[in-house]
Amino acid sequence: MISRLLTLILSLFTLFACSDVPEENGPKRVTTAYLKSLCRGDHYRIVEDLSIRGVVVATDWLGELNKSLIVVDPTGGMEVAIDCKEIAGRVPIFSEVEILCSGLALARIGSKIELGAMPTGDFPLDNIDDVMFDRYIRVVGVCSDFEAPTKRFSEVGSSDISNIFRFEGVRICDEERGMKWCDTDENNEPITTYRTFVDSEGYTLAVRTLATCDYATESIPTNEITVIGAIDYSDNRYFLKVVNKTIIE
Repeated sequence: MISRLLTLILSLFTLFACSDVPEENGPKRVTTAYLKSLCRGDHYRIVEDLSIRGVVVATDWLGELNKSLIVVDPTGGMEVAIDCKEIAGRVPIFSEVEILCSGLALARIGSKIELGAMPTGDFPLDNIDDVMFDRYIRVVGVCSDFEAPTKRFSEVGSSDISNIFRFEGVRICDEERGMKWCDTDENNEPITTYRTFVDSEGYTLAVRTLATCDYATESIPTNEITVIGAIDYSDNRYFLKVVNKTIIE
């Protein structure tokens, strides 16, 4: 499993730069960084005829995300909220997609800006409804030779949120050695759990694993490992979400 995933990671896709020139008779293609810049407050309704194009690097494939996917381009990443089961069946990992943004919305959830549907209730953003999926999200191909950039824990910052990175030579902290990725409740069911990883420089970064994750009850390796995951931010701290079970011992 790990070797297959490593092969995928090392032979992914070539991300090509987004153009800000409109396609003929089509929306103006912008970068994820530009799209995020439009959300200066708590939320922003996208009325402009815009699109973004990038590579899907994480979905609900292994339960690591819930009702969302992450798409990246050379300027960063964007999490997209979708009310759809088995997103990975419709948008395979490492697909190249175009997302048509007109009529969608951006919302600032903590320090993360997400893309989704206009809110209809108290929550700042709704998920894109399953029946509207094909209207907004189109698979346009696949790419090759993409590698997640390598980063150190000490380098993680706000511009990295929703992007994926490779962290080498990290391990579970001493206090949590021997633990599983997720704790369990009184019924022995997994619950979403934070663990603490430490790197060779002594810096730490929280790792959050959802209860829905396929490997939630597996033990965390106790030796140094390489992980690839998406940066997120909540409760005044950055944390990592491992993607595609890329845990290389």
